[in-house]
Amino acid sequence: MIEKLAANLFTVGELFDEVKTHYEIPIYQRNYAWGVEQIEQLIDDVWAAAQAEADDYFLGNLIVARKPPGLRRDGVTFEVVDGQQRLTTLLMLLTHLGVAPKAQLTYQSRRNATQALTRLTTSDDDEGAGIHLGFQVIKSRMAKFRTPEERDTFQRFLEDNVQLVRAILPVQTDLNKYFEIMNTRGQQLEQVDIIKARLMSYLRNEAGEVEDDRACLAWVWDACAEMNSYIQMALTPSNTDLRDEIFSPRWDRLTVSTFDDLILKRPQVHARSGVSRSAGVSLGEALRLYARTPAEPTEEDSESRRFESPIKFPTLLLHALKVLRETDGEDDVDGHLDDGKLIKLFESDFKPLSESQRSDRVKRFIEVLLRCKFVLDNYVLKREFTATNADDGAWSLKRLTRGESPSQKGKRTTVNARFPNAFSPYRAEWEDTPVDDATRDVLLLQSMFRVTYTSPRTMHWITRILREPIIGLTQQDAAQSILAVLRTHARQKVQQAFFVGSQPAGFNIERIVFTYLDYLLATEGAGPASPADPSFTFVYRNSVEHFFPQYANRDDDGWELVTPDDKELHMFGNLALVSVSTNSKFSNNLPPYKANKTEIVRQSTKLQLMSDLVKSGTTWDRKAIRQHDRAMVNVLREDLREAGYDVDIHSAGILDEAVLAD
Repeated sequence: MIEKLAANLFTVGELFDEVKTHYEIPIYQRNYAWGVEQIEQLIDDVWAAAQAEADDYFLGNLIVARKPPGLRRDGVTFEVVDGQQRLTTLLMLLTHLGVAPKAQLTYQSRRNATQALTRLTTSDDDEGAGIHLGFQVIKSRMAKFRTPEERDTFQRFLEDNVQLVRAILPVQTDLNKYFEIMNTRGQQLEQVDIIKARLMSYLRNEAGEVEDDRACLAWVWDACAEMNSYIQMALTPSNTDLRDEIFSPRWDRLTVSTFDDLILKRPQVHARSGVSRSAGVSLGEALRLYARTPAEPTEEDSESRRFESPIKFPTLLLHALKVLRETDGEDDVDGHLDDGKLIKLFESDFKPLSESQRSDRVKRFIEVLLRCKFVLDNYVLKREFTATNADDGAWSLKRLTRGESPSQKGKRTTVNARFPNAFSPYRAEWEDTPVDDATRDVLLLQSMFRVTYTSPRTMHWITRILREPIIGLTQQDAAQSILAVLRTHARQKVQQAFFVGSQPAGFNIERIVFTYLDYLLATEGAGPASPADPSFTFVYRNSVEHFFPQYANRDDDGWELVTPDDKELHMFGNLALVSVSTNSKFSNNLPPYKANKTEIVRQSTKLQLMSDLVKSGTTWDRKAIRQHDRAMVNVLREDLREAGYDVDIHSAGILDEAVLAD
């Protein structure tokens, strides 16, 4: 008789409260790899559920295998097959909260990683460094809790209401094979599949013949789901004639967009091999598809997939749903981009309608989805991976157009995809053309938003772009349209975050205030002493850095210039936004030391300005902080005032000349 999978539901508190329980990360698993986006989303999701007083929050599955009893350990040891990133993050989160877990977590044959977990400090090894940086992200994000009561509420909910299923594999399971299957790109039933099935079931017509409608929905849906492939490629794989019809002969316009027209264009037989995801399959066939090795991508797929989308497919569906609703006032409503509520959000939109209304709305949604994917692919930034930046990629804003290259013999041309800058004029759309001013401007502003709102659930700025009627505009007009809508969005955010009530300080200052100021300083400068910096590039930064440190080294001259009790310490004028690793490297050193760390200072134009002041002889004391605070707040205030915002100077807590002179 085959042993069954043993699965039990645990709260986080119960999972880590088991005495003599060891979790071991096997050597075949990758190092700890969660970064800012994943960690912050976990913390934000748990906090949102706690505030909503939810009964529970399901975090997913933890797949383990029981190891035979060891000679050096008593109790039970589980080898973690799937879920190590969540498990490690939860352990670090509990440690930060002051909880001492009874269960232990170790890394097989990775002493540095295990030691980093036990002492959560810097390590010279990459394994330990990843854990250390993750812990710094946790510390930075948890600083958003302003009162002990909020922190206690978060901790109680995390321990008592956040749940996981721990599934213990049967003893006879081939772990290597199981792990290989778990990491293939096979099919799994997820919320998007349920939504797709329901939308297909809503399709109706007078004759009762809906197969063509459903096949068309599946065709567009599956193409849009290929998030790292341009829609021109995904919708018409290896079919350039069809691509000409739908996206114009240049491939850069969406000329066929109504559902009825798409039905007429739908290829009757998919060019890709394998089973179409639009068709139903048996459970056995689904399992076979899940475990199979993915087919090798075509040459044009590989070229297109050098780009990485800023969001995943479930989030794109929610953006499209927001665009479909045409409710401008609901752009930033919490939960409207929460992919955990995907089914609920679609049900709230479609369920109240009659059958005929549902059918029409499904068709309209598919039209909107296709248009959103086209705009996202061609007018929203991506990460681009090339030979020179293969590890982390670089910010990229490129559209897809038709290109031609001569064959080796020179007798005929080959049609291929070309990726020029998004807003370059047609006469300059070769890929090696330098970035034009319009593309550079839009890219800088979009990258500002991308590093500010790292969680997909807060990327409402993308909806603003997707809603703009930019398809069919000239490249210059499209760029100006996007710049205008994003500048308005940024100004609204800054005004709400900084110019309502008293001026916030320290960790209460929202990221958008820091990043928008950096954008203004980079594009417009702050006077003759601080010109614009066209070479500035945004990087991911989520840690508030005190230029004069909170706890200065007392062995350094000038440590007493600003004390922990001085309000200037936490003023905006003494702060900048830097990466977690930078914050750790700066430590408690004084401004003259920090000012000379060129690579770090370049992360922020505000920090660069502060460093230049120190290098020019300014003593960074309370008066200097106040003066810089006034200057930087004035940059923000003047930008908002010129755009028509009513900004009361006193509401920002600006210090007058008498205060500056004391």
